[in-house]
Amino acid sequence: MTAAEAAIRAKREAKVFELGIPACPQQYAYNDKALWTLWRQCASSLYHKRLLAYSDGQALLDFCKAAKNGQSTIQQQVFDATWRNRKPFPEPTEDGGKTLAGFIEQVKTERSSFAARLQPAQTITLDSAAEYLWPDGDASTIARQYAQNVVAGSIPAGELIVRAARRFLDDLEQGYKRGIFWDPFAARNIVHFVEQFCELKLLPWQVWVLASIFAFKRASGHRRFQEAWLSMGRKNGKTRLASAVALYLLLADDEKYAEVYAAATAREQSRIVWRDARRSVGDSAELLAHVKRWAGELHVPETDSRFLPLASEDKSFLGVRAHGVIADEVGVWSDRNAWDALVQSTVSRVQPLTLAITTAPAHKMTFAAEKFAYVEKVLRGIVQADYVFGAIYTLDAEDTPTDMGALRKANPSLGVLLLEEHLAKQIEELKDSPSGLNNFLQFHANVTPEKTLTQQGSISARKWDECAHRELMPDCKTPMEATLRFLEMNRDTQMFVGVDIGLVNDLTAIALLFPRGRFTSGGPLEDKKVVIVQAYAPEAGILDKERQWQVPLSQWVRSQWLDLLPGDMVDVRRIVQAIEDIDSKLTIREVGFDPWQFSTQAAQLIEHRVNCVAVPQTAKDLTPACRDFLAAVHNGDVVHFGNPLLAWMACNVVLQESEKHSGIKPDKLEQSAKIDGIAATINAWQRMLANPVVDSVYDKRGILFI
Repeated sequence: MTAAEAAIRAKREAKVFELGIPACPQQYAYNDKALWTLWRQCASSLYHKRLLAYSDGQALLDFCKAAKNGQSTIQQQVFDATWRNRKPFPEPTEDGGKTLAGFIEQVKTERSSFAARLQPAQTITLDSAAEYLWPDGDASTIARQYAQNVVAGSIPAGELIVRAARRFLDDLEQGYKRGIFWDPFAARNIVHFVEQFCELKLLPWQVWVLASIFAFKRASGHRRFQEAWLSMGRKNGKTRLASAVALYLLLADDEKYAEVYAAATAREQSRIVWRDARRSVGDSAELLAHVKRWAGELHVPETDSRFLPLASEDKSFLGVRAHGVIADEVGVWSDRNAWDALVQSTVSRVQPLTLAITTAPAHKMTFAAEKFAYVEKVLRGIVQADYVFGAIYTLDAEDTPTDMGALRKANPSLGVLLLEEHLAKQIEELKDSPSGLNNFLQFHANVTPEKTLTQQGSISARKWDECAHRELMPDCKTPMEATLRFLEMNRDTQMFVGVDIGLVNDLTAIALLFPRGRFTSGGPLEDKKVVIVQAYAPEAGILDKERQWQVPLSQWVRSQWLDLLPGDMVDVRRIVQAIEDIDSKLTIREVGFDPWQFSTQAAQLIEHRVNCVAVPQTAKDLTPACRDFLAAVHNGDVVHFGNPLLAWMACNVVLQESEKHSGIKPDKLEQSAKIDGIAATINAWQRMLANPVVDSVYDKRGILFI
């Protein structure tokens, strides 16, 4: 127990007449859920009005019991006798964070109280001793409102920011289930520090970014996010914001001997963030009293902490023990060596933070493009990485890059820090000098120019995610639970199986396609096409594939979306066994397979009375299935329950009319972008169209008894 917690307990026991939440006189009141809920609500309301004292325990209990029992007269009598004529307790007269020294002490005190403020089955921690009520103007309230406005569409935002905002809101509601909590004090403190001591008036998007990074915590009280990616068009204020973060990590993060670095590949680039921080120190008497401005270094004598610029061209990344890293313009870093050296240098720190700020990389074959793809997978839920925060302000694929409305998605400060006239002038110049379009795309639309020239996946990530249809089985907490429960309820429902074999360098996939399915026990068959995919891979080299493909294969193995088979290549006999096992538990109508590698095995299955039909991998045979599949996804008629492995494959597949094939065949964006689960699904889909399940009157109305 901290000294602050001990002091509160002593005041409760002594029933001191001083502002605070009293102890409840009824020892086991928390067993009465209705009474305990009223106690917390009334205590919080009176506390925020500065009317509640440690000595009010009995009065508050009597008031809540009367409210619970509907005894309004007694309730009014208790209120009149105790609080009606009481003057609010005065506001605190101490420093309250007005000086930097007072602010740092306040942060330490509030940080030490974090464990005591945790609430069971709740992500939001207590605000001091009272329940947090989302007061107007508070940092947490501003951050939540910004995220809500983004999700609602009232703030223009690209798909990745919408996903980041939705992730934020979901974690506020459900984070405690994964050991993630929200500390209103931490959100308030970082915003107060930046606005008061760094003299930077924050916009709502900046409050959301800062609060997200600093207020989400583990049960230990340490920050959840250790890596943060902030990307947008130029001149939106990300550099100035990052310099303020660096100063907070230097001064107020309770880290002795803190080392904070502004890192870049070029010496002059590395000094940009550092120079902004140096200017903030020079402009603030409070900061200047604590930070010494030396040549090439900001130094805090009290903690022997320092903030320096570092450039990889100086070979200076080795030997550091970073607590905080501001990685500037990562989009131009030639490789990941500098990044890895800096991130690995933080391992001895308790709660390090690496903040990358950048515009879009110029080319797809860069380290930053690789990291952007990784962050996108995190935001899409393909990769589970609770330590990574991502806010990538960019245009969507269908946006026109010279449309001012679309450009707001990539420029959250447009109209405030970045003038519309500035962008309008450049757009006008592009009409006479179109060669400047690539630079405009990169620096103002925050789009890698190559992305506008190369082939993209055919399935919209948003459309695919909508097809999870988790609302059909609301009691299931995870995609795997929904999948298993669906299979249990549809043992007698006819379905098709598709097989795609990848022996070594690809995955092998078995797809189950239900033309219709039951989503409630004993319920009717609904006209939704349910796709369930199980993938297989040889166990040898699986970690190498994970690194090469940049997806969490080992995580998918643990969550049962991917089965590992012994050896260094897939034994097709194991796939035959898997199909026979499926046939023993479910109702297979047909198995569609690629005859190139599965003909012998299909013959074996036919001997076991499993109907197998070859699906030639030609455009003539696959085009109708590909078109129908795409239409079903677009119309929301597909259900996949949120399988993350299949979501990755859906991002990678190209299903477009091709002169080469004179039709449509599943194709992949690149060698490492696997599509085996979608290919297996198309094989099953082809058989469903060729041999449709005939509706039964009993499926629709049930059996009538006379």
